Amino acid sequence: MRNLVLFLLVFLCTKAYSQKQQSALDTLETRYQQCLGNNQHMYNCAVTYYKQLDSLLNHTLQHLYSSLTPGRQQQLQAEQGAWEEKKEEYFKKIDERVEKMHKRTMEGLDDDMISTDNKAAFLKARLRTLLNI
Repeated sequence: MRNLVLFLLVFLCTKAYSQKQQSALDTLETRYQQCLGNNQHMYNCAVTYYKQLDSLLNHTLQHLYSSLTPGRQQQLQAEQGAWEEKKEEYFKKIDERVEKMHKRTMEGLDDDMISTDNKAAFLKARLRTLLNI
């Protein structure tokens, strides 16, 4: 009975944390869209959004590691390692594509903004997955 109560308490705390993080993610998305809507410094908007998503992702991972059982921690660590490899591969492809585009376009910051936005979307997808664990 005691274990059941402890399990329920951990579950409820994790659920509340997940909802809080989802709200933070929604707020970041809203701010990003507002920034882009101003049509100025769009690259800076994308960089700020990317950095905030990366921070939120790292914070969420730290919380998950501290709240999971050792077995589940190992599983998450393995999943995260595989995701990191995919991320590196995806980001490398994006960077290569942007490098090729820079040679053909005068507005390099537009290409960089789109690249950063794509990278942020990759992080956001992982964050959404983690919030549903």
